[in-house]
Amino acid sequence: MSEGRSSLRRGGRRWLAAVAASALCVAGAGCSLLPKEQVALGSATIQLPPAPAPPTTKVAQGNVVLSAVIAGQVQSTHIQNLYFAAGGRVTAVAVQNGQSVRAGQVLASLDVSSIQYNIQNANLAIARDQLALQQLQAQDAASPPTNQNEAQQQALQQEQDTLALRQDQANLANLQQQLAQNEIIAPFSGVVNDVAVSAGDQVQSYQVVMDISDPTSEAFISNIDSTTATQLAVGDAFTMTMTSQPNKTYQGTIAAIVIPTTAEITAAEESGNPNGVPQPNCTLNVTNYSGQPILGATFSATIDIQQAKNVLYLPSSTIHQFNGGAYVDVYTKGVISEVPVTIGLQGNTDTQIMSGLKLGQEVVEQ
Repeated sequence: MSEGRSSLRRGGRRWLAAVAASALCVAGAGCSLLPKEQVALGSATIQLPPAPAPPTTKVAQGNVVLSAVIAGQVQSTHIQNLYFAAGGRVTAVAVQNGQSVRAGQVLASLDVSSIQYNIQNANLAIARDQLALQQLQAQDAASPPTNQNEAQQQALQQEQDTLALRQDQANLANLQQQLAQNEIIAPFSGVVNDVAVSAGDQVQSYQVVMDISDPTSEAFISNIDSTTATQLAVGDAFTMTMTSQPNKTYQGTIAAIVIPTTAEITAAEESGNPNGVPQPNCTLNVTNYSGQPILGATFSATIDIQQAKNVLYLPSSTIHQFNGGAYVDVYTKGVISEVPVTIGLQGNTDTQIMSGLKLGQEVVEQ
């Protein structure tokens, strides 16, 4: 019995010691019951997991293509902007978009009431001039000059009356020309588009109010920027889809490219050319399109500008360019190293690798 009590006393002392140690640890600063370093558990050691491998891609072999996507519409190759030579108020527009017209048809007109009034006055002035000249001639015939002074006076009066008649006749011709300029007349038979005015609108002289096109001379035309224009060449192949038929593909080649010169653009800007400043454009020869395309139908075409065949290449996003040079991050057995490369054609998504890498090498993606 005494041994049992003694054992209980020793167990109680160990428990009290443990409690005291815990209390001291809570009260003390920086005390921790966890190990601060790796702990060996028997023969095993806890290791941190290795860093994950970066996403990579491999150097591949194939074709690198640089292409351009352009948009356009079916346009007439015979098209003309129409405008009034003089400004004023539009009194009538006799056509609407898409309407067929014949050559010589009046398409729109301006308010000409003031011009018609001035024409009436000019006709009256001409009649007065002619009457005055006739009366003078009759007086001269009835009373011939008796001396040189009278002859000079009669001749001077006749010259003045003749000049007045000519001036009024010139004024009438100018007014008649203005009257003609206040009408827009179809220069040829065709289809009217882009009618931009209505009756009652005020217009400036040479302001384009509509255009007319010949529907028998249609072509696939794209207005392009100057940078794209310099990249294209006659004969370049393309694939095309019509907006109305997105699932059908057409093929062909570029038939013509027009790039206005700086002088042509400057001259148009300075002269206020009513046909507008010329823009670069290209005409597409669609080889497998059958039938007559609808005027104004829109399309999108992808043109192969340049191609490098059967070459090594990488996605362009994996290549770093700096200070005129290029390099990639090569991944080999867990190690990343910078490797300089020589690049060739830079396509839409991939870039040709001319030297520095081998087929199948892994390169870190960006």
